[in-house]
Amino acid sequence: MDKHYIRILVTRFFENDFPKESVLKFQQWFTRREDSVVKNEILNELWEREEAEADRHTLLALDEMNRRIGKNKRTGYLSLSRGLLRIASILLLPVIGGLLTYWFINNRSDSITQPIYKTAIVEHIVPDGEMKQVLLPDGSQVWLNAGSMLLYSDDLSGPSRSLFLSGEATFQVEKNPERPFIVKTQYMQVEALGTTFNVKSYVDLGTMAVTLEEGSVRVDVTGKVNASEVVSPNEQLIYDHRQGKIAKLQVDAELVSRWKEGYLVFEEASFEEIIHTIERRFNVTVNYDIRKYGGGRFSVKYTPYEDVRQVLTILETLNPGLKWTANNNTIYIK
Repeated sequence: MDKHYIRILVTRFFENDFPKESVLKFQQWFTRREDSVVKNEILNELWEREEAEADRHTLLALDEMNRRIGKNKRTGYLSLSRGLLRIASILLLPVIGGLLTYWFINNRSDSITQPIYKTAIVEHIVPDGEMKQVLLPDGSQVWLNAGSMLLYSDDLSGPSRSLFLSGEATFQVEKNPERPFIVKTQYMQVEALGTTFNVKSYVDLGTMAVTLEEGSVRVDVTGKVNASEVVSPNEQLIYDHRQGKIAKLQVDAELVSRWKEGYLVFEEASFEEIIHTIERRFNVTVNYDIRKYGGGRFSVKYTPYEDVRQVLTILETLNPGLKWTANNNTIYIK
C-alpha cells in the first residue's frame, strides 16, 4: 500500500476521525504484518510531533500489553510492537483490541499446523447498534453482540477449532470430541467440546465473564493471576483484570444470553458497565462524571421495545439526583 495513503489512514485514526463501525476494522488492518516498516516510520513521525501524555490506566494496560507482546516474539515483529507502545499516549486504549488480535494470531498453540496468518482469516465485525448471527464452518453457531469482533481461520483447520473474540458472543458448539472448540480473549481461553456458553470480553471494561448454559467448559485465565477453572451449567466465572480477582457465581445462564433477543439484563452490574452497554446497544456516546456515579451495583432488565430514552429514564429512577439530556447521539448525565 502507498505510504501516503497509510499516513492518511493512521493520522485520521489518531485524530478520532473514524466512525465507530470502522475502528475495529482499522485495528485489525493496522496490526497485520504487511507494510510494517512503513507503519512504524509513520508512528515515529507522529510521536515526534505529539505532546500528549498517557494517564495511569493507560500505562498499566500498556505494561500488561508489553509483557504479552514482547514474550517469545521474533525480531521481525518487535519493531512494530514497540512503535505501537511508544505512541500509546495518542492511541490510548482503543488500539489494544487490535494489539491483542495481533498477539493471539501470531502465538497459536497448534504447533503441528501452519500459523493462522498463513491462511485466510475470516473476520466478523459488528458495529455499535447491531447484532449478528454467524454459522461457522464446523456447524457451530455464534451470536455476536454490538461492538464485537470475531476472527478465525477460514476452515477452522488444525487439531483444535480456535477463534479470537473481542466483545461479547454466545456460542452453540457442534460436538467433536477429537477437536476441542477454543475461544481466546484478552485474558482468557475457553475450551469446550460441545456446549452452549456466553463470553463477554470488551477491552473497555474492567471485568470479563464466561457463563455456561449447558455442557462443560474449562477457562484458563492469564493476567495478574493465573488459574484454570471448570465451569458448570448456570455458573458464571468473572475475572477482574484490574484487581486480579476471580469469582464464580450461580446465575440464570439463559437470562444472561437474552441480549440475543434484544433484552438488556443487568445483575449487580456497575454503573460503568451499564453505560458502556447502552453506548454499544444504541450507538450513542454518554458523557458522565465517573467520580459521581462510579459506585453502586444495579439489577435491572430492559425489554427489546425500549429505546435509549426509556432506558435512561429507568436508570434515572434508580439513581436519585441523576439528570440527563440528549443532543443527537450524545447523552449528557449530570
